Amino acid sequence: MNTKATAIHDRAGNVVGHVENQPNGDQVLRDTQDQVRGYYDAKGDYTRDADQNIVAKGNKLRSLIC
Repeated sequence: MNTKATAIHDRAGNVVGHVENQPNGDQVLRDTQDQVRGYYDAKGDYTRDADQNIVAKGNKLRSLIC
C-alpha cells in the first residue's frame, strides 16, 4: 500500500513519531520505535488508541504522542 509519512516533533524539535497517511484518508500514528500508538478513521471521523478503543471524535492522533 502506498503511504506518505509526516514526522511529529515535540516542543524542543525532537522527532517523537510519525503519521502514515493512507490513500483513503485514514492515518496510523507510530512512535520512534515504529510501534503503533493510534489510528484515525477518516470515514467515521474518530481516533482510536493502539488497542483500537475509540478515544476521541475527530483527528486527535498528535495528542496520543505529545
